Amino acid sequence: MYELVSPVNRAAVLKYLGLVMIGMGAVLFVPLVVAVLFGSYTVAAAYATIAVCVIVAGYGMYRMLPDADLEWKDALVIAALIFPLSSAISAIPISISTGMPLLDSLFEAVSGLTTTGLSVAPDGGDPVFLFARSWLQWIGGIGIVLIVLSVVIDPGTSAYRLYSINFAGKKLRPNVIGAAKTLGSIYLGITLIALFLLIAAGMPPFDALCHAFASVSTGGFSTKDDSIAGFSGILIPATVLLGCVLGAINFGLYPRLIENPRLLLSSEQVRGFLVVLAAGVLMLAFTMQECGTFSFVAGAAAFQALSALTTAGFSTIDVGALPESAKFVLSALMWIGGSVGSTAGGIKILRLILLAKIIHLVFIRFFLPREALTPFKIEGEVVESGEVSTILTFVLLYILVIVVSVLVFTLHGIGTGDALFEVSSALGTVGLSAGVTSAAMAPLLKVVLIADMLLGRMEIIPLCILLFPRTWIRLPPVRENGGRIAGGSNP
Repeated sequence: MYELVSPVNRAAVLKYLGLVMIGMGAVLFVPLVVAVLFGSYTVAAAYATIAVCVIVAGYGMYRMLPDADLEWKDALVIAALIFPLSSAISAIPISISTGMPLLDSLFEAVSGLTTTGLSVAPDGGDPVFLFARSWLQWIGGIGIVLIVLSVVIDPGTSAYRLYSINFAGKKLRPNVIGAAKTLGSIYLGITLIALFLLIAAGMPPFDALCHAFASVSTGGFSTKDDSIAGFSGILIPATVLLGCVLGAINFGLYPRLIENPRLLLSSEQVRGFLVVLAAGVLMLAFTMQECGTFSFVAGAAAFQALSALTTAGFSTIDVGALPESAKFVLSALMWIGGSVGSTAGGIKILRLILLAKIIHLVFIRFFLPREALTPFKIEGEVVESGEVSTILTFVLLYILVIVVSVLVFTLHGIGTGDALFEVSSALGTVGLSAGVTSAAMAPLLKVVLIADMLLGRMEIIPLCILLFPRTWIRLPPVRENGGRIAGGSNP
């Protein structure tokens, strides 16, 4: 953190944000093509205009600003700005093409790019809009930076730092450009698998494409107003869940699983995921026992629990009609989330394993000599004290954001249970709703959920760094007892 004593290189940040804008402009061309295919030429023109303007502006920023290698703090700030910037860009064509207010369009764009799936859009959207939302979720799941690293940026220090900040836990190759391409290939591969299986399960091709994008990215946007409940049978829901699970597994496992499938159950994250899922299904089924027959409750509990834990946000029932106890169980599952190194949100299984080991270590230390060394390891790797502090800080901030957000909702007359559920869904980038999120919601509550979705996707700390005064300006040194601490230089 000492690097943040000096401000970021604003010119370098803007220069590389120009590359991000080029990548985002390229992303907008895909809905443009879909709009042409559906004969929506006015919508296509809107996407084309915005895409060209964004690319030209981004290219101008990149060419005009001086070359500079990114420091770690610069890369961190860029990571924090990517999703707000990309969401603002994406909101413009959504607003133009649908006629939605700009705030609602921003809500949809943020919900898409953060892979959340909460929506304030009217029911029965046109195919281009439905595709654009799912496409944004697919892009958000893997990140705009992957496009920049794979296509635009040259190898070097800046590329390494951008990759490390944005894809911690997904180091699949020594070379970051090669790692980015490998990561993209894995993501594309499991998306194609999900698409093929959904079509084989009987889902129409257009719906299958949108749901493949939304399931692998653990996003949750559906082409049906009632989500997966709009499809008959059990094969389609099961296939959708498979896509969600594939997206919620650490992507770093996939290359090794091809060589040795047994490694799947040797992963602490996977074993922890299965334990939490089993407990979640049982608890949810217990709280839903008055909702129907045993077979209905068992199936509904399994689907909703897995959807919440993977932070996908699909549903087969009206979640808002569930008992308060069932909503609380789902909220807890949404807090936990999937694996580190996946598209899932939440606190993440690995961090909870770490917290459990910290608690265990605290008790074990009472039975050991004071001088005894107790290395702290997860999945065979030693966890440094600095990493432990960062994880504990993240968890505390996560809880604080929930408390503050719920307070704002309750001040607007929303019940505590529903407020907790809605905030947990946004912060966990899940997308399940108890019926609170809608176009009629107060503008302040929309802003709160937008902030929660961004905080959840960027895991709070990078966005908080943006608010640090020393991130942007050089402050005078702070002195204590005539001494000097980091932050300035001696006169």
